[in-house]
Amino acid sequence: MLKRITIYSILLCIMLSVTSCSSQGVTSAKWGNAGNGENAAETSDFAKTEDEDGSYLIDITLEGGSGKAYIESPAEITALDGKITAKLVWSSKNYDYMIVNGERYENENPGGASTFNVVIDDTSEPLTVIADTVAMSTPHEIEYVITWGERRFAGQDKSDADNKPDSNPSGKGTGKKDSGDSIAEEKRYREAVKESLEAAGIEYKGKYELEYAVGFTIDRYEGYDHLQIPGSGDYLIVSKDKEIPGGLPENVVILKKPLNRTYLVSTSAMDLVNACGALDKVRLSGTKESDWYIDAAKKAMQDNKIIYAGKYSAPDYELILENGCSLAIENTMIYHEPAVKEKLEELGIPVLVETSSYEPDPVARLEWIKLYGVLFDREKEAEEFFDRQLSIIEPFMKEKPDTGKKVAFFYVTAGGLINVRIPGDYITDMIGLSGGDYVPDIKGDEDGALSTMNMQMEDFYEKASDADVIIYSSTIGGTISSIDELTEKNPLFKDFKAVKESKVYCTGRDLFQKTTGVAQFMQDLNAVLNETEREYTFLFKVD
Repeated sequence: MLKRITIYSILLCIMLSVTSCSSQGVTSAKWGNAGNGENAAETSDFAKTEDEDGSYLIDITLEGGSGKAYIESPAEITALDGKITAKLVWSSKNYDYMIVNGERYENENPGGASTFNVVIDDTSEPLTVIADTVAMSTPHEIEYVITWGERRFAGQDKSDADNKPDSNPSGKGTGKKDSGDSIAEEKRYREAVKESLEAAGIEYKGKYELEYAVGFTIDRYEGYDHLQIPGSGDYLIVSKDKEIPGGLPENVVILKKPLNRTYLVSTSAMDLVNACGALDKVRLSGTKESDWYIDAAKKAMQDNKIIYAGKYSAPDYELILENGCSLAIENTMIYHEPAVKEKLEELGIPVLVETSSYEPDPVARLEWIKLYGVLFDREKEAEEFFDRQLSIIEPFMKEKPDTGKKVAFFYVTAGGLINVRIPGDYITDMIGLSGGDYVPDIKGDEDGALSTMNMQMEDFYEKASDADVIIYSSTIGGTISSIDELTEKNPLFKDFKAVKESKVYCTGRDLFQKTTGVAQFMQDLNAVLNETEREYTFLFKVD
C-alpha cells in the first residue's frame, strides 16, 4: 500500500510540476490561461485584454446534432483593434453559412472543410450558433453550442496557429473510417494479435458470437479477449491471473483485470453496466449525481461508492489517480478533447472509447451489454438480461405491426426551431417497429453526421401537422406538463391534428440514459398507437 501511494505521489508531483511550468509560460504571454481553475473566469474576460492585439489557440467542445460533425479544436482566436474573431473549421464541407450573435457568415472555403471567421464577445460563456447544412435534400439550419476551454498562446503571428495539431487526426468518432480503420486493416491487426498470442502458447477459442451489434468484435483466447471497436481501437483484455504477453502490435491497449475502479464518462454505458450487475466496478463518474436519471447510479453516488471526477473535457486527474483508476470508458466526444485522452494514457490509465451510438438499430445498442459483461466478468448476467429483453422485442420484429398512424417526435429549441430525428435513427426505428410511421419524412445528410436536425416551424407544420400522435422529447427541451405549455412555444401547434384530438405525449427525462429500456419504450409506443391501457415506463400523456 505504501509503495502504491509513493508511486501516485511521484506521478502527481510530475503532473503538477509540468502543469505549473506550462501555466507560468502561458501566463507570461499576453492572454493568460483560461483553464478550469479558480481564476478561469477572471483570465477569460476579454475586457481585460481586448486592447492587446495578437492570436492564440483555445480548446473548444461542440454540442448539437449527432456529435459526428465537429469543429476542429483548438480554434484560432485573433484580437485586432478591439475586435475578437474566432476561426471555426468544420469536419464537413457541407456548411454554407453560420449565424453567430445574429450575424450571418458565409463559408470561406468552398469545396473544402467549411471555414468561418466569426466575431465573438468573449469566451467566458458558452456560445449558441446556427450552422446551415446543404448535405440533405434541402438546406437545414442546425443549432449548436460551443463551450470554450483552455487557451494556448500562439505568438503574435499565425505560424503557430497554422501548424496547430489536427484535433482528430484519425477521423475516429466522426462516422467515417480512414485507411487505418478499414476492414482490411482491422483484419491485419486481428491476425497480428492472434500470431503473437499463439506464439506465446495461448490457445484461440473462437469468436464471441453477436446477434445484432456490429460496432465491436471479440476474439476469445484462453484467459484473454481481443476486443476491436472500429474507429476506436484494439484492446487486449487480460485475466487477473494471466501475464501480459509480449510481441503485441503497438496499437493494442492492454486492459488488465480486475477493472474494478473504472472512471465511467459515457452516460449511455452506465445503464448497461448496472443491468449486468457490474455497478460495483465503477468508482468514478463523469456525470454529477444531480444529472443521473438512473436510480442505482444516483444512490451509489449518495453513498459515496461512486464519486464525481469531472466531465470528459475536464477530469480531476489528481482524484482519478488517488482512487487507483483502472479504466476510463469514454464516448466519442473525447475525440474533441484529444489532450485529455493523451493525459489519461500518460498517467497509465487505459481509455476505451465506446461507439454504441453508431449502431444501426436499437437492439444492437442494447447488445453492447455483452461487452461490459466481458470487461467486468459478468458475461452470464449480461447474456441473460439481453435474452430477456429480446424476448419482448422479437414479437415486434417478427410481426411488424403497422397501425398506419403517423408519429412525430421532437422538441422546440430555445431559438424556436423544431429539433427532429433523422429517419433511420434508433428512435425512429423503434417507432416503426412499434407500428407507427415516423414524420417528418426527411433525408439525412450525405456525411451521415446527423441523427437530429432543426427545422423552421413552418416546414415542420407542413410535414407533421397531420400526425396522429406527437411525442415531445424532454431530454434537452425539458418536459411539458400541458398542451397549453406546448402551444405557448408556438401557436401553430393548435392546428396540429394530435393536439386537437389530445394525442400529445412527453418522454421522461430518463429515456436517453436508460439504454436498456428499448423493450419498454416500444411497449409504450405500441400501447399509445393501439390505444390500449398500460402503465407507461417512459411516456406520459399531456392534457
